Amino acid sequence: MSAALGLFVFATVVAVCAPRVLPRLTRHGVAPRLGVAAWSTLIVSALGCWAVAAGLALADATHSWLRPERLMAEGLHEAEVIATGHAGLAAELALVAVTAALVAGIAMLGVRLARLLRRMRLRSRDHAEALRLTGRRVQRHDVGEVVVVDTPERAAYCVAGEPNVVVVTSAALAALEDRELAAVLAHEHAHLARHHPLLLAVTRGLAATFPRLRLCTVGAREIARLLEMSADDAAVRTHGRVPLLSGLLAMSGTVPSNALGASGTDILARARRLAAPDPGPHYRTRAGLLTGIGIAVTGPALVTTAAATELWLCLT
Repeated sequence: MSAALGLFVFATVVAVCAPRVLPRLTRHGVAPRLGVAAWSTLIVSALGCWAVAAGLALADATHSWLRPERLMAEGLHEAEVIATGHAGLAAELALVAVTAALVAGIAMLGVRLARLLRRMRLRSRDHAEALRLTGRRVQRHDVGEVVVVDTPERAAYCVAGEPNVVVVTSAALAALEDRELAAVLAHEHAHLARHHPLLLAVTRGLAATFPRLRLCTVGAREIARLLEMSADDAAVRTHGRVPLLSGLLAMSGTVPSNALGASGTDILARARRLAAPDPGPHYRTRAGLLTGIGIAVTGPALVTTAAATELWLCLT
């Protein structure tokens, strides 16, 4: 019971604090890949701790119902009164039923998330196939095909599929110079090479499954923004800031909801970041993000170890 309670409290603290602290560390786009790692590990850690805590609580409740002396050894007097039957059979059953309902609810949310991710994957694959059929293939790349779609909007984006597709509209192709087009394509190729569409689909799926959990909703929004900045950095390393910046400013079209694109998320903030980069080392920001990752990884282990040590001391 101590481990379950500790994991539940840890996950709750992370869910409350992370959406308040992390946006302050990542708002300027310093070390975007590190920011994505911090958000991802904290989300996985919190949700995982809640799930494990529910499972441990169910196992402990059913086991204590069958062996009430275990509760006595742990010194949980109130739970002992229920589990040993002194509060009546109805209270015993209620203790197990409430915990079982919690576990069942988590399982149902997991199934809902899995189905949502599957639908998103199929929609993305169908979209990529439709683009390959309707667009004009102009280039083949290791991570996807480049196709041109006739539309008056200036846009470029990538869609994960089998194979992946990078889309450039005819209006964008006409507006971009060769160096700008190369930088924009490098941006899209970075998304596909680093599997950004998959990560974006998972975070958006979590946000849709837990719409009132700010850790997931704010996290999905921030991760999408940081993924764009990460792809910007990859393009800058090969083509420089000026071509990418001018290419971004030439874009005006919207990006489909299941895609990532140079003309997508928060383009003005990204343009300001490219136009006036901050060369500082930002030790505090990096240290804060690394601390978040460390808490996400080591926190559950420390809580479980402390609970196991407490139980061992009680039994001995």
